[in-house]
Amino acid sequence: MKLWKNDSLDVWKRYWQFTNATSCYEFATLLSLWENLSLYRVALLIETSKAFGRGLLAGVGRFSRLHGQWSTFVDERGLSDPVPDWVESGEFDGIIARASQRETLEHVIGFGIPTICLGEENPAAAISVMNDDEACAELAAQHLLERGFSNFGFLGHRGFVWSDVRRDHFQRALALAGRDCNVLEASIETTREAPWYHRRDRLATWIGGLPKPVGILACYDSAARTILEVCRDLDLLVPEQVAVIGVDNDEVLCDLCDPPLTSIAPDTEAIGMRAAELLHRLMDPAVGMGRHWPKGNVGSEYSETLQGEKNEVESGYVGRRIIVGPIGVVTRGSTDTHAIEDPLIASVAGYIRRHASDGIDVSDLLTEFPMSRRTLERRFNKALDQSPLELIRRVRISHVKTLLRETDLNLDSVCQMTGFRYTAYMVGCFKEVVGVTPGQYRKQAR
Repeated sequence: MKLWKNDSLDVWKRYWQFTNATSCYEFATLLSLWENLSLYRVALLIETSKAFGRGLLAGVGRFSRLHGQWSTFVDERGLSDPVPDWVESGEFDGIIARASQRETLEHVIGFGIPTICLGEENPAAAISVMNDDEACAELAAQHLLERGFSNFGFLGHRGFVWSDVRRDHFQRALALAGRDCNVLEASIETTREAPWYHRRDRLATWIGGLPKPVGILACYDSAARTILEVCRDLDLLVPEQVAVIGVDNDEVLCDLCDPPLTSIAPDTEAIGMRAAELLHRLMDPAVGMGRHWPKGNVGSEYSETLQGEKNEVESGYVGRRIIVGPIGVVTRGSTDTHAIEDPLIASVAGYIRRHASDGIDVSDLLTEFPMSRRTLERRFNKALDQSPLELIRRVRISHVKTLLRETDLNLDSVCQMTGFRYTAYMVGCFKEVVGVTPGQYRKQAR
């Protein structure tokens, strides 16, 4: 009688009886052996260098913790790194792989092991779980249109599937609203030789030539960060003259931007969970084929089982792909405005955003931008549908919320750092705008 690691515990108990094992110690040893052998060995070829990859790993890890039957293997790697030697030499039951090049994924599939691909350049025969790039682009277009922008730009990398899809659907969503989009792209070869931050002159010429105010979608957060840096070099106000939105919601990178970067948040943890769930089914001999997996023909052999899955709210089934929709737009300072056609008022609004927490008032604005108070109020209300004082207060309240979320400062200290003169007045303004007291907000935010 031969035992396999996927045999049930009852089978192992019968084996214990069959072999006339007589001691509890022998059975305990046998039980321990069954528990160890019941673990699936899974190789995770997912980049640890980017937030997107780390989100995928978090989803896979969550599935592993919930089901407790996986032993995972992962090392530090980038998206374009080759397949490590330990994958070819190891005895793995399954692989979850993400890579920037299709050849890398084809190489992994060729091992003849159940594999789920998470890349954008997936082989045609692969089973894959992917981010919905179409939905990301449509969310970005809607976000900028809602803020009153009529001029638009897209910065991308031509030839990368994910960038091409985001470009096409961003343009399509804008066209439905009767708007055009100016596109600047670099080819795959140029991008690999020198990212956008190495080609600032070309980018500066493009941004400088766009009609203002303009809303720009960058194909991912790193490119969006470069746009913000070029805008600073050109003395262009963000978001008043140039509003910028990225994709991936790399929180560390977004928060380091000045102003903080608005970004579309993909549901990376859900993608990782879904990929792990599919792989678990493929490795189960009661459902899939276990180790007897046909080399180079993963998707077609399992397509009937996948066809039987129900369509979930967050995912739509397309061919041999599972498409997972984004979480939504995470709004930060780079788009936190309404399009301002009046250049002077755009400059005033930018000044307010930079100095509201310094304790400025309307008289300071009139000193910096000489005009009558009546003219300032009239032009400001026409452009932003609010008064200068209301914008000053809104910017201060936003700063208060940040300090309440991210620090343990008492209210007196928060008041001093946000430009309010009196703590009681700050608390009253905060409750009027936010709907709860600062203390209640801090508890809810944590």
